[in-house]
Amino acid sequence: MTGEITQSHRRPWSTAFRIPTDSGVAWCKASAPGPAYEGPLLAAFERWGVRGAILPLAVDMERALILTPDGGQTMRETRPDGTGDHDLEAWARVLHGYARLQRSTEDHADELVALGVPDLRPDRLVAILEGFVADDSIWARADAEDRDAARAARHRLPESLPLITAVADELATVGVAAAIQHDDLHGGNILVGPAGDRVFDWGDASVAHPFMTLTTTLNSIEHRTGLDQHGPEVRRLRDAYLDAWSDVAPLTPLVAAEERSRILGAISRAASWQRSFQDIPPDELEDDGGSTAAWLIELVERLDRWSAAMAERAGGTPTR
Repeated sequence: MTGEITQSHRRPWSTAFRIPTDSGVAWCKASAPGPAYEGPLLAAFERWGVRGAILPLAVDMERALILTPDGGQTMRETRPDGTGDHDLEAWARVLHGYARLQRSTEDHADELVALGVPDLRPDRLVAILEGFVADDSIWARADAEDRDAARAARHRLPESLPLITAVADELATVGVAAAIQHDDLHGGNILVGPAGDRVFDWGDASVAHPFMTLTTTLNSIEHRTGLDQHGPEVRRLRDAYLDAWSDVAPLTPLVAAEERSRILGAISRAASWQRSFQDIPPDELEDDGGSTAAWLIELVERLDRWSAAMAERAGGTPTR
């Protein structure tokens, strides 16, 4: 150490410290119980030689501490005004590289689950969702402005289980294997620099259908750039990502799988928030306590939009 440790980031579920050393800046991240599997996950990445992630200098499994080197600027910081997310060429490059990272973990899915990484493979999502519907605490934490929508979603979701099962079953027909899924991939969690593009902050990750990643990523790109996530510019980024699976299936079925995955990704996001809240008193959740319910509301809305689109293509009536 060559200077004072400073706390750069503090949330109820994790905190990070900047440590100046004679070998450059190091970062220490400490996690609450919910995302504590991030350390074992990164240690496994290092053992397996996974490329495209910031790898740890050391991991303390018992105390859920991770020490990493400084990785340089985030994608978002590559422009002085913080609009690095607007660089669509960078996004195409990053998404293709990240997809390759995912594919390199396909043979390790069961090992990752054994290490504590949450198992959100499609065949488990209905059971997870049933647990959320039955959990009074989730709905009690809904934001005041979401209360009516939350009550409606809680009523609607049990009726939607057959449709969710059908969507999950259709995913299995494409042949894309389960893999690591970051679940919070946006311009603030991607480092760019001489060492190449590297993803960090894996505390929301799960073993899942890999395309569920795009639920958050395309939402973030739309929010940051103002581009329609269904428009041609963003579709080009989606296709750069899907190209990593061109040996598995043609583009058309991959796109269909991606559309379904982004629906189910709302369950994954709800699960990620719910894990983050593990063992944290409700009064310490700041403004995030309603996030699980918000994503379940979003799930109902995505199901309705998808059902309406399918009915329009078939010339029928939407399934609810």
